[in-house]
Amino acid sequence: MENESQMQPGLSTDVLILSQQKQAILSAIIANSDDTIISKTLQGIITTWNPAAERMFGYTETEAIGKHISLIIPTDRLSEEVFIMTEISNGKRVSHFETIRISKSGKTIPLSLSISPIIDHEGRVIGASKIARDITEQLAVIEENARLYEQVKMLNEKKDEFIALASHELKTPLTSIQGYLQILTRTVTDERSQTFLQKAGQSVKRVSNMISELLDVSKIDAGKLQLNTECFDIHKLTEEAVEMLSHNNKQIDIRINAASKPVLVNGDPHRIEQVIINLLTNAIRYSPGTKEILVHLKQEEDVVKIGVQDFGIGIPADKLKNIFSKYYRVNSGNTQISGLGIGLYLCEEIIQRHNGQIQVESEVGVGSTFWFKLPM
Repeated sequence: MENESQMQPGLSTDVLILSQQKQAILSAIIANSDDTIISKTLQGIITTWNPAAERMFGYTETEAIGKHISLIIPTDRLSEEVFIMTEISNGKRVSHFETIRISKSGKTIPLSLSISPIIDHEGRVIGASKIARDITEQLAVIEENARLYEQVKMLNEKKDEFIALASHELKTPLTSIQGYLQILTRTVTDERSQTFLQKAGQSVKRVSNMISELLDVSKIDAGKLQLNTECFDIHKLTEEAVEMLSHNNKQIDIRINAASKPVLVNGDPHRIEQVIINLLTNAIRYSPGTKEILVHLKQEEDVVKIGVQDFGIGIPADKLKNIFSKYYRVNSGNTQISGLGIGLYLCEEIIQRHNGQIQVESEVGVGSTFWFKLPM
């Protein structure tokens, strides 16, 4: 016992030294911090004020310490201090509290505050320690992003208006041209002129389809693509689409692989026909030199599955993930193959709006099969 009592003074001295060292380290960290660090009593009296606080608010340590924290709080935000100190008094931490404070010169500073309770050795809350960060730049970025968003939104609206107007203005003369070509087809008899007229008619129709697709994309972007749903026979619809494409592409044998019976689904027949024609057109376009395209129609439990299979150039595996993206073209450098890169995007949008799925299987040099499923 005697030895223990003799050791006590030494231990107390060591603890005191460690405490002083800890306090010195903490003071050095606070003094050299780029963040504003302020402490105050529960009554709001400032007790510490680091150099970063001097730089931010313009008050020296001597000017600030002993003053009430309302020194840097705008009058219209004094109620925030009541809320903060209520939380602190209850031992709670206030994190990332965004507010405005005011400097000595009267400049307002947007800040993010993190406030923690100061607790004494008996566990009592005796004050608050506050870290303040200037968020002027972050807010400027947010405001700029919001401005750019509104600008892009406005440009998109203008783009949609332009596409709608341009589509209308372009389709009117195209309809007239198509009409005149039909009249010429009936009156011109020599075979060479008939061939030219047929090619001209196909070109007009291709341009008209491109305009329609652009208009559809604009409607999708604006959330205005409507479906006129009804019950229809998708087998018959597929036959009609194949017949139409076969008439204009007599060099290719387009065959349907399906049982000859009605298959009823609920959906928009015009839009589903658009998907089938688009897939068939792509199969023809990307199968130069081939003479066969197969259209598969299957019933699987409560869905109908339609596939368009070609034996053309195929799609590289690394391109498949983007195949249904807007304006994406696998052979973008090939000027021999026309298109805007929106056909498959429209197909996916239409099928998804029917609660269906669309996918592709492909191998370079072997061909591609595009499948879509629709609920029955």
